[in-house]
Amino acid sequence: MVRNALRKELAALLTAPEMSRAPVIRRSLKEEWLYTADLSLLYDGELPEDVAKKLSTVGWIYRPEGTWLQLRKTATEPPADWYADSFGAEASCCASLLRRHPERDEDGSEAMQYKLIKAAENGFEAYEAACTEIHRSWAERLRQGKKLTEISIRYFEIYKEETSC
Repeated sequence: MVRNALRKELAALLTAPEMSRAPVIRRSLKEEWLYTADLSLLYDGELPEDVAKKLSTVGWIYRPEGTWLQLRKTATEPPADWYADSFGAEASCCASLLRRHPERDEDGSEAMQYKLIKAAENGFEAYEAACTEIHRSWAERLRQGKKLTEISIRYFEIYKEETSC
């Protein structure tokens, strides 16, 4: 599993009580959330105020759900160290659609970011499957005369820094 910058940031922010294990951080099964952590379990069902403040200060949104904490943070660009594999045909198709259809719709962009970040942690096949789903969704949107979802093209191809001579 790839430990991207967002996961590393959470691991640093979610401190456990003394003499306790570190909180478990997992990919959330919910589309609108990125990660989930069992931090509340370690603190008898409560989220410590200092941890809540640290999370909010750096842009994390959270919601307690039983003994788990649902977490998300906008990632308009892919986080550092987010994907270790190459991009496949479906990712290339998504990048091509973004280039050919520049008008964007903000609706659903965060959920798409979370889908891709979570898929990237599972490797190439999971990432291609997520891109296939997005490709289908975008093809349907275009047939209906709708705009593509706003997302960075860097989620679909290797970033190449522009250099000038």
